[in-house]
Amino acid sequence: MTTLTETYTDMLRSLIALRKYVKIFYTTDLNELLSVTAIMTDFKPGPDGDYVQLASGELIRTDRLVNVNGVYAPGHEDYESCLDCRI
Repeated sequence: MTTLTETYTDMLRSLIALRKYVKIFYTTDLNELLSVTAIMTDFKPGPDGDYVQLASGELIRTDRLVNVNGVYAPGHEDYESCLDCRI
């Protein structure tokens, strides 16, 4: 499990406070790479890690985040060549 740095967590909280649409790339339990453009509304702790909540109600575990608004999550920089054509 990748742990997020405090700087990245602070960036997520800032985007939540701005309440603006952001492009999010994340992986599923099956290691699928998905993307969504959404408004993040909350940062929630859970028993198996922290989550960001989207305006749709969807929860994404923070250790599954790959890129949020063009900023790679710590440990996911190797996805850069994969996402260059999708961002």
